[in-house]
Amino acid sequence: MRTSIPILLLIAASLLSCSPSGNSGKIALPNVTGRNGEVLVIMNEGIKADTSGGYLRAMLTDDFVGLSASEPLFDFQSIPLRHLTGDMKTFRNIINVEVSDSISRDTVNFYNDYWATPQAFINVRAHSKEALLSTLERNHIKIVGFLTKSERDRMIAFNHRTGNNAISKDLSEKYGVNIVVPNTFSRCNPKHPDDMSWININTDEYQCGLFMYSFDYTSEDCLSKTFLMNKRDQLLRDNVEGPGGSYMCTEIRYGLDETIYKAGNYNGMYVAELRGLWRTEGYAMGGPFVLRAHLDQKRGKVIVTDGYVYYPSKQRKRNLIRQLEAVMYSLELPKEENKE
Repeated sequence: MRTSIPILLLIAASLLSCSPSGNSGKIALPNVTGRNGEVLVIMNEGIKADTSGGYLRAMLTDDFVGLSASEPLFDFQSIPLRHLTGDMKTFRNIINVEVSDSISRDTVNFYNDYWATPQAFINVRAHSKEALLSTLERNHIKIVGFLTKSERDRMIAFNHRTGNNAISKDLSEKYGVNIVVPNTFSRCNPKHPDDMSWININTDEYQCGLFMYSFDYTSEDCLSKTFLMNKRDQLLRDNVEGPGGSYMCTEIRYGLDETIYKAGNYNGMYVAELRGLWRTEGYAMGGPFVLRAHLDQKRGKVIVTDGYVYYPSKQRKRNLIRQLEAVMYSLELPKEENKE
């Protein structure tokens, strides 16, 4: 990773007009502004030029994992405190940094709906530039995770309000889970509909699709990287045909298996995740994919959501992957089953 982190700034009391706990009162907040993935950092020029400021920039613009070309986690903007206007306080993601020798305790605090809604606001306080750097290093994962989750939660909330209820209902009934699908998705037809479901957004420029399927859970191996990749490739080969008999598969040729695997508990379920690249065997197509395999232990099933992006004319695929993640992360077991 390109390493160097956050920012410093003394935030005047007149600007920090809300309570430390965010919007704890009943005042209606304005809606957030800014585009998906943008982060506004409030820091003075001295901190921006310092190692700590460089570390923050590098942390926020580190590579988004699993894409076919380098893209940053977030789009980074910075301003000094004196340039902060009322309009800018509605930015969707804000990191404010205060550095002063009067600060007795170095802290990072996370707030929702601070000056706007749904806003992610992070306040970083340190007594020196050196302390700021170490504070950012200690809280690196928390900061990136908070911003990532905030972006995803906004998309999920929007999908709840404007989703394709018919597709959501069909998938929920077929797989025994709850899932929220955006109204931009349409149904597609896999070769064997009993094997899997397929929905996508198909435009003149790009395709953003999601497969969904399930299989019996017989052992821990069912959630291993090797098993999930083999199952994925078998189902795609049998169901997703391209021109001239070509078919979609995971890119592992020439030592190019860069598929990243992680697993853990999420939302009451054990979930295994794959991120990597797909290609079309026999045809020149490819792009990034992300797969999440959810263990429904009560029914002895693994439910898989498998999203892909094809966008040959643009490098910017990050936000499309995040749209797919919003659908995947909305998946949950029905409330009566989702008990530990």
